[in-house]
Amino acid sequence: MSAWMQLGASVLGGIFANKQAKKAQSAANEAAQFAYEQSRPQNYQGMFGGYDTGTGEYLNEDMQAMMQQFMDRRGQTAAQIQDLNPLELQQSLYNQQLGLLQPEQERQALAQESRLLQQGRLGSTGGAGQMQALQEAQGQQRLGLLSNSYQQAQQTQDAMRQREMQDLAAIMQLGSIPGQYAGQSLNFANQRAGAAFNAAQMRSGAALGRAGATAGMIGSALQGFNSQEGMKFTNPFARGGMMTGFSSAQDNARRPTYPK
Repeated sequence: MSAWMQLGASVLGGIFANKQAKKAQSAANEAAQFAYEQSRPQNYQGMFGGYDTGTGEYLNEDMQAMMQQFMDRRGQTAAQIQDLNPLELQQSLYNQQLGLLQPEQERQALAQESRLLQQGRLGSTGGAGQMQALQEAQGQQRLGLLSNSYQQAQQTQDAMRQREMQDLAAIMQLGSIPGQYAGQSLNFANQRAGAAFNAAQMRSGAALGRAGATAGMIGSALQGFNSQEGMKFTNPFARGGMMTGFSSAQDNARRPTYPK
């Protein structure tokens, strides 16, 4: 093979190889984009909500309304706790309980006076002692009511706090559902990503293989064409040079002759 043919084969082979490389690069880019798209989370919908790639996770209308109810009630309970004065609540509870107890204590006192009067001991020392004992017993009852009302006030406040925390826990539980849908979408994306990556590698490898095979085939074809018998190429731009595909005998036959 002449130097010019080698150069021509090299140039042409390089041109075709470059074109095939660009095609291979384009195919590789498409494969990479395919793998990337498959690795992204996609829309996912469940019984209570779902995940949207544009807006994020969400609850359906029914569950969102339920969550709003819990939020409203928790806010109301929190406001009640904030405004609650335990001492005032204690006094209120005490007054309620005392209102139920007082009629019975008054009845007991009247019954005691009536007995002492019938016995003629109402103004006596013994009768006074009995009345005092009754009054002291009734005072202990009222003191017990006061202590009990304080405990009830504290229990009421604790129960309200517990209710608030239960509502808050329900809110947090409902609020975590959409995140689970988003996680499920991500899990599916991770599963697709592995298969998509393998597919992308296979596509990219196949494209590069085709590009290399095409470029090699072109180079081989040029070399085979130049090695055929009688097919010699020289530089057409050199002085006296001439590009031809004929043998020397054919050249002499076609060369013009001039009279001597």
